Amino acid sequence: MYLIKQIKERLYQHCYISYLKTTFIILLSLGVSSTAHGQELKEYSVEVIIFEQLEVSTNEALLKQTIDLSPMNLISLLEKPSIEEEDQAEEILGSTENLLELILEDTQGIARVEEAEERLLEIDKWFERSTDLKELDNIHRRLNRRQEYKILHKFSWLQPALPEADAPFIHETFGQHGLAIRVYQSRYLHLDLLGYLNGTLVSSDNRALINAIKQSASPQSEELETNEPSLTKLATQETQETQVLEGEVSYVLREDRRIFKNESHFFDHPKMGIIVSVYDSPL
Repeated sequence: MYLIKQIKERLYQHCYISYLKTTFIILLSLGVSSTAHGQELKEYSVEVIIFEQLEVSTNEALLKQTIDLSPMNLISLLEKPSIEEEDQAEEILGSTENLLELILEDTQGIARVEEAEERLLEIDKWFERSTDLKELDNIHRRLNRRQEYKILHKFSWLQPALPEADAPFIHETFGQHGLAIRVYQSRYLHLDLLGYLNGTLVSSDNRALINAIKQSASPQSEELETNEPSLTKLATQETQETQVLEGEVSYVLREDRRIFKNESHFFDHPKMGIIVSVYDSPL
């Protein structure tokens, strides 16, 4: 396991408006809690840097491999909503405040509304792609100055830590390369990833699964009578004509590792490297 100190040593060498309208009213009647499936729901910010190692440090022949992503529950990160969409969302929330105050006059009720608003905004940012780095910004700048490394991609997002059976893989593609990565909670926190170079694999956005994860954040969701399919079934319902989930790639980095929060982890390969930071969300 490579932690942040070892990495430094080497270096020195769209907002859903309709979703807001409907979910906000539901939250008033159900209430909101940070639990899912009867367990406390933990939330993390995840940052990733992927780089190519230009000076191959092994004499081992690196042969092309065929990989298959079809067994994975894949999703794509959501694009950050435009300023216009954010303004519309704020307008919707603002226009409902007066009505809510009339309905819930007691102080306990008003406190519940404020809690619901805060939780709704937090859930709405799950699985939203960002290029901002906080924990890994210093590492990114140092890598960028070194001639033996070529930064291929960086991104970050916010997500809950789901059980292994429900946690989807985020499939991020960049140029002719890609990464399937997930954070899941079993007895301990885990990082499971598959990075590859020179492969044209394409997967579905699978927004239905993302929406289902957000909706399941309410502990009362299981008590509602619904015909909605499970998270696992939703992962296979959405299709895309251009999907290519199996193909030949030049290099593969595959690992499933137990991790600790608020640390940065280095996944090493003779031809590529992946640095991942998982820490408590500041939201």
